[in-house]
Amino acid sequence: MKNRLIVILSLFLISMIVSIPAIAEKDPFADAGFTQARKQIVALDFTLEDLEQNYIKLSDYRGKTVLLFFWTTW
Repeated sequence: MKNRLIVILSLFLISMIVSIPAIAEKDPFADAGFTQARKQIVALDFTLEDLEQNYIKLSDYRGKTVLLFFWTTW
């Protein structure tokens, strides 16, 4: 009985150790329905003026995440 318990616990521990890399490689955004882009697409560069009349170019933020929020009133 004791040997059987040791075997069962050993198999359980081995299965947990084997599954660790699979858990670590899981994409955290996959559960939210997001997927990675298959091909990197470079956005066209443009320049906008901010509230202090400074000009900001999109290319100044290359390699960083940029959120564009276009406000409009109809």
